[in-house]
Amino acid sequence: MNPPTMRAVRFHATGGPEVLRCEEVPTPSAGPGQVLVRVLSAGVNYADVLRRAGEPYPVPTPLPFNAGSEVAGVVCALGDGVDTGWMGRQVLGASIMGGGYAQYIALPCAELLPWPAGLDARLAGTLLIQGTTAALALHDSGELRAGERVLVLGAAGGVGSWLLQLARAKGASLVIGGARGASRCDQATALGAHASVDYSHSDWPERVLELTQGQGVDLLLDATAGELLRQGSECLAAWGRMVVYGTAAPTPRALDFLRITSRNQRLTGFFLGGYFQHRPARVAEALSELGALVRSGAVAPAVHGVLPLEQAAEAHILMQGRDALGKLLLDPWPDSHDMDSVAP
Repeated sequence: MNPPTMRAVRFHATGGPEVLRCEEVPTPSAGPGQVLVRVLSAGVNYADVLRRAGEPYPVPTPLPFNAGSEVAGVVCALGDGVDTGWMGRQVLGASIMGGGYAQYIALPCAELLPWPAGLDARLAGTLLIQGTTAALALHDSGELRAGERVLVLGAAGGVGSWLLQLARAKGASLVIGGARGASRCDQATALGAHASVDYSHSDWPERVLELTQGQGVDLLLDATAGELLRQGSECLAAWGRMVVYGTAAPTPRALDFLRITSRNQRLTGFFLGGYFQHRPARVAEALSELGALVRSGAVAPAVHGVLPLEQAAEAHILMQGRDALGKLLLDPWPDSHDMDSVAP
C-alpha cells in the first residue's frame, strides 16, 4: 500500500533557487494507461534550472510547478488497462510535465524506457537525459565518423562528460574538451579528452587550431547558443558541423552566416524532448547501447554528487554556477539504500 502523501519539490513562482520548496503533497494515483513509479533517483538537469528561473522553454511551465523531469525507479501501482507485467519493473522515465523531484510519480507506460541491466540507481540516473542527449546529439545530429576531430564545449558538465567519452569510444581521432578554469580543464582530460582548452582565455580558438594543425575541428557541440558558440565556429573546419543542444547563454546573431555558407558548414539544433515524443524507439536503442558501454567499462558516467530532496536548491546553485563536475542526482529516500538498487 502506497502512502497517501509524499515529499516533493515544487515552486509557486519563478525566480532563484530559493523558490524551490520541499513540501508534503498528496501521492499521485496512476490513471488509465499509467503506472505509479517509486522514484529511486531523480536527475537534475539544466532544463530544470531554466524552467524554475522562468526562462524561455519549448513547453509551458504552469504554476505551481512540480520540478524535475528525469527519474529512475520501480513500478509500484498500476492504472486501469495496464498489464500486470509492469508491476515491480525497474524503469527510467522523463516527463516534460515535471514531477521528478519527488518520492513518487505517475507516468504513462508508453513513455517509460527500460533500465539497462546491471546498473544501480546512481548510474541509471545518469543515462536518460545527459546520456541519451550526448549519444543522439553526437551520432544522429552530429553524424560523427571515425577519425574525425571533435570539440566539446562545457566538457566537464553532465552532458559534456558523456560526449568526451562517447566520442573516443566511437573512434574520434582527436577529442578536445572546452571548459572554464584549470581545474575543469583537468577534469575534462581525466574524463577522456585528448586535450583541453580553457575558454577563460580569449585566445582559446587559436589553441584549437594549433591542436588541429590549422585545420579546425570537424564537429563542434555546444549548449550555450551564444558567445562560446561564436568563438567555437572560428575553429570549425570547412564542411564541419555544429550541433546546439541547449541555450544556456544565448545571444542574438551569435553566428556569422556568411562564413558558414562560404565554408559549407552546417548548424543543427537538438532537443531531446522531440525524441521522447516522436522517436521513442530510437531513445530506447540509445539507452541499450549506453548500458552496454557502461557495463563494459568503455565509458564511466561522472556523478558529481547525490543530495536529498530538501537540498534541491543547492543542486540548482551548483548547476547554474557551472560548479558540478558531472551529473547531479537527488535521493528521495536518503535514509534507505535504494540508490544501490540494481536492475537484473
